[in-house]
Amino acid sequence: MRLMDPRSVLTKGAALAPDARAVGRIALGGDDRNPALDAEGRSSEPRLVTQASEVLGRVVFGAWVLLLALSAVPIFSTVLPPLVDYPNHLARFYLLARGGNDYYAVRWAPLPNLAGDVIVPALAQAMPLGLAAKIFLVMTFALLTGGTLWLSRVTSGGWRLWPLMSFLLLYNREFLLGFLNYLFALGVALCGTALWLALERKPSGERMATSSVMALICFFCHISGFAIYAIAIAGLEAMPAWAECRLHRWREFAWRCVVTGAQFLIPASIIVIYWRPPIRGSYERFWEKAYLFLSVLDNYSLPFDIACIVAILGLLGGLVWQLQLRLALRFRPVLALLAMAYFALPTYLATGWAADERFSLAFVFMLLGLTTVRFYRARTAAITAAALAVIFVARFAVMERLWLTSDRVYTEDLAKLDRLPMGARVAIAYSVEGTKIHRIPQWHLGTLAVERRAAFVPTLFTYSTQQPLVVNPHWAALANAAQPWKLWAAFFNNDPAASARVAPILAHYDYVIFSDNQPFLVPEQPCVQSLADGGSFQIFKLIHGVACHPAR
Repeated sequence: MRLMDPRSVLTKGAALAPDARAVGRIALGGDDRNPALDAEGRSSEPRLVTQASEVLGRVVFGAWVLLLALSAVPIFSTVLPPLVDYPNHLARFYLLARGGNDYYAVRWAPLPNLAGDVIVPALAQAMPLGLAAKIFLVMTFALLTGGTLWLSRVTSGGWRLWPLMSFLLLYNREFLLGFLNYLFALGVALCGTALWLALERKPSGERMATSSVMALICFFCHISGFAIYAIAIAGLEAMPAWAECRLHRWREFAWRCVVTGAQFLIPASIIVIYWRPPIRGSYERFWEKAYLFLSVLDNYSLPFDIACIVAILGLLGGLVWQLQLRLALRFRPVLALLAMAYFALPTYLATGWAADERFSLAFVFMLLGLTTVRFYRARTAAITAAALAVIFVARFAVMERLWLTSDRVYTEDLAKLDRLPMGARVAIAYSVEGTKIHRIPQWHLGTLAVERRAAFVPTLFTYSTQQPLVVNPHWAALANAAQPWKLWAAFFNNDPAASARVAPILAHYDYVIFSDNQPFLVPEQPCVQSLADGGSFQIFKLIHGVACHPAR
């Protein structure tokens, strides 16, 4: 059974693809009021439009490749990208590639958070782990921008330069936090949404089978990406389903629900039968959601970020005011549902943080993929493109400058880590302030001792509902007991009780790493001896049999 074409009842003359003349007008920057004629007086416009579309397609592809290469420059110009969670992920990828060690064991399971955990260890079989992880980052960039381009191609009927604006969003807040699996899954969700629309006129069986595979891939990449994909599909089918209900076409409506819902059966079964994360959530400063919605453009300089936000919002506002930014009726529920999800979701959900912010980023990528821009004057289009290019270059210049600074810091820190003996047990201590987002984050850097020195580090991500990695039973209790902020308080807060509580824990460790957002001085105590001090990342050897005294 074929589904009713909803476009005949949703809009007056609106369709997923514009007519050929509109494509020609967009490609050439002209209009369609005077079609070209050949020598025999027949319209030669279809041939011209086809040629123009092919030229535009090549231009868009070339621009995409160039921008992707430029976007990857900061990644390959540093020994370690300064992303908050990146060192922790890299250490886990190392263990997954090696099959675990004496401290950690690999436990593969159907978890919705496996994108990098599958891809990076597989790549690491043929190349260095660090290079494999960086290639994964570039793959994520390619999916996010390529998925946006493809979605625009399917919804507008032609290749357009407008979705290339998505490159401005790559170095976003979630990326700087190191939410790598989520961002990869978001790219898959964008591609899956485009594929769903591209298969709309295909047989229902083919569409259900293909979309089921895509939904399952998205689910295993990351649960948030899967949720975004599900919301996008629901939003796309909302208007057609409503049209069928209004026309009392109940049979077609029921079949649409079957075709749409079939792809979610396997992921839903896994969630119900196997994956059961803790049900908990909390809101953190709900009033900040309006600001955080714009955090997709967060970089490292607040004044510069504000200037970029104002410039881009001004551009969007001007396009809307001039009726040049268009969003078809069918696609509006997608953005409405994503916005509602963002404002409804808590900051902390299950074992994840910033659950809501991930939907604001998805909203903007979807916006670029679902909207079309009609510049009726080539000059206006050229000025807009030039302005966006300036913003792009400026943002990446700021990014590259700071990443090169972080490269020098991380090079020194990694040299400190290499002083640790192989197989050491290393406790981690940092303050609550030290976990705040910082330009050069270091509080997960100590986990790289797992990869570089085969060490035991208790802060390695081993959540049973998120990672296919567990601490071996002999060391599990020790890992849970070594809370970094409690260890920090024992050394810096002049608290005898805190020192007494951590003494039995530290007795099982060989070294302790202190890190903060700024340089600090570890109080002299008889129970620790400097191995690599100075700066905001320091390593001390624990002297057993000697009591630690509170800081004075």
